[in-house]
Amino acid sequence: MNYDRVVSAVLASTSLTLADDPIVELLCPANMIIDVIRVEIGPSEGTDPVDEIQEIALWMGTAVGSGGGSATERIVRGSGSIGGAVATNVTTIGTGNEWYNTAYHTQNGWLYAPIPQAMPELRSGGDDVFAVVFPVAPDAAMTISTTIVWGEYGG
Repeated sequence: MNYDRVVSAVLASTSLTLADDPIVELLCPANMIIDVIRVEIGPSEGTDPVDEIQEIALWMGTAVGSGGGSATERIVRGSGSIGGAVATNVTTIGTGNEWYNTAYHTQNGWLYAPIPQAMPELRSGGDDVFAVVFPVAPDAAMTISTTIVWGEYGG
């Protein structure tokens, strides 16, 4: 893929307890196209990972959620200004739909690395928000680290 830039953002050592709160949410700005290349979730170092099966979902929509914080985005490859904005540990989900749902064992972590033809594409004016959510609350609070990588065209 010939992106103008490849960007990553990391959410380290975050405690999660609720359902339907986006772990990470990526917003595509105007005049840009974003492909989601990779999302990885794993237990944080120094913590005892919760031993459970956790449901996880991917979501796309047209409105961001509210609350939460921001992550520091870094250019992995390419140059220019970063367009995508990442919100972390968002407290409410925005307007959109779940389109992927699976489960993983929390001690093993979870990797979403689709083939290029299956990468979620975000476009301003359409589905321009991507989120990773736990549709079911964990049995107990868990501390995880998350990385999201995306490619940007334009901007």
